Amino acid sequence: MKYKPQQEDLKELSGVNIIPVIDVSLVLLIILLATSPILNQPGFEVKLPKALTSESKEKNVTISLSKTGQMAVNETNVDMTSVGPALQKELRAGKDFLVIIRADEGVAYGQVEQVMDTAKKWGAQRIAIATQQQEKAAAQ
Repeated sequence: MKYKPQQEDLKELSGVNIIPVIDVSLVLLIILLATSPILNQPGFEVKLPKALTSESKEKNVTISLSKTGQMAVNETNVDMTSVGPALQKELRAGKDFLVIIRADEGVAYGQVEQVMDTAKKWGAQRIAIATQQQEKAAAQ
């Protein structure tokens, strides 16, 4: 005997089930939020010197220098000859951007000074040197 569907089994779908779409969207949002801080760093490690500083929430351009001589403007790897054009490309959107130099604590001061001069030459008006947040002393 074959199964014959009843009239109640043949109901049409009256809407679209969006719960799976919401689930996938939330998972993608969580993945994006977890990986976004990683995407703004260059592919090499920079050990920053320690200092008491305040955090800035404005738009900025980052120039990173490693102890091994690698350089990056934001996340784009560059060398000393191409840092100027790469910086100028980033500064096109706004001249008032803060240029932050993230130099490893082992990088020679002369090299940091050379990068600062190059940044000024290519249009940077405000320059800062990044440091690692230091814990405030308990005895204050």
